[in-house]
Amino acid sequence: MSDYWEKIQEMDSDKLFEEIKKLNDKLYKMDQNSPMFQQVRGMLDMCSERQSNLMAIIIENNDKTPDVLEIGEIESVVYTPEYSEQELITTLSNFYTQKKEKKPLTVNPEQTVQPAPQPKVEQQPQPSPEFTIEVPKFGAKK
Repeated sequence: MSDYWEKIQEMDSDKLFEEIKKLNDKLYKMDQNSPMFQQVRGMLDMCSERQSNLMAIIIENNDKTPDVLEIGEIESVVYTPEYSEQELITTLSNFYTQKKEKKPLTVNPEQTVQPAPQPKVEQQPQPSPEFTIEVPKFGAKK
């Protein structure tokens, strides 16, 4: 069967069509209960598959559409507005209150940001020289 597969792989479209016609003629003359019927039917299936592969190759070769369609270029400008503190607060308050008002920014002197207090650094007690002794270290050589 593999020899037959190699044979039909070497055939062009016209020879393959003739082979399919010949196999169909043999198939209609055989008894359906014969084991040869199944073998010829398998050969016919191989030929049909090869024919569909050849047709797919021909269609692919004749297809002139490009793989990627060029649809043009798009220009874009990114604009990032710089809002002042006044505009930002007014816009946020208008958004949440659903009003269109312009309010001046007022800062209460009581609400000004105080610098964070610096933590006091406490001095660490030093060991007394009277109680310090030399502790032998594991693995140290004298």
